[in-house]
Amino acid sequence: MKSLCLRAFAKANLSLNITGRSGGLHTLDSVMTTVDAFDTVTVTERADGRICVRFVNADIDPVDNTAYKAAALVCDRLKKGVDISIEKGIPAAAGLGGSSADGAAVLRALDVLYRLPTHGIDMRKTALDVGSDVPFMLTGGTARVTGRGEELFFFRNKLPLFAVGLMSGTVSTAECYKTFDALGSGGAPTDNDRLCGLLLDGDKTAIELFGNALGDAAERLEPRIKTDADKLRACGAATCLTGSGGMTLGWFTDISLFAECAKKLGGEKGFRVFAAADIGVRHEWINRE
Repeated sequence: MKSLCLRAFAKANLSLNITGRSGGLHTLDSVMTTVDAFDTVTVTERADGRICVRFVNADIDPVDNTAYKAAALVCDRLKKGVDISIEKGIPAAAGLGGSSADGAAVLRALDVLYRLPTHGIDMRKTALDVGSDVPFMLTGGTARVTGRGEELFFFRNKLPLFAVGLMSGTVSTAECYKTFDALGSGGAPTDNDRLCGLLLDGDKTAIELFGNALGDAAERLEPRIKTDADKLRACGAATCLTGSGGMTLGWFTDISLFAECAKKLGGEKGFRVFAAADIGVRHEWINRE
């Protein structure tokens, strides 16, 4: 039986604007980038047609998860079975896209095993059926993502970015969007045209545009987000919630200031450090057996 092992990298939202609704879901205009936290996902063929998911170091339902959903969409159609083992390295419930990364990794592995387009399976459409962040996660890098996640415009980020993350608490994504709707506003939207241009040019002023329309709603649900953002700003960081939370990121372009902040806040609950990285799928494989 063939076995594949790969790293599934996290993402961060450098901006997140909410532009409307489509089919009952919110539509977005977001700039996303890959960061260097990752889960390790191993996919192994099995002969009996079953799908079995096991999390090595996390208490996650073995069926109600994105990796299982991704496998089911493909394996039910191909009449195949797989064992999936996931070692979590991406903080859970942080807004870093850990579950989406796992689903994308499973799809990539199944594509290597079975060459999905030859079976009439559209990888991008299947990824979107799994979750709105999954199409971006198929490749990673830096992209402007619009609509429900189906429209992706990749570009090269030339600006070194480093982040100190503080886990501010758990925020329900559904409740965060509901609160956003009730508030009726998420503040001034980010100028994503300008942001993308500055990142492409490697202009340090890009971090002044980082923002998240869900920030006010998330702070209503978890007040510690503002407290943590204040701590990060006191260190000179440009702060931005990623996803709907609950990790608050403090961004730096100066690695010395980043190191000072990391030293100062290293004892805080849920402390993590990250670097943005244009990592493509070609760099993620650990082995193919």
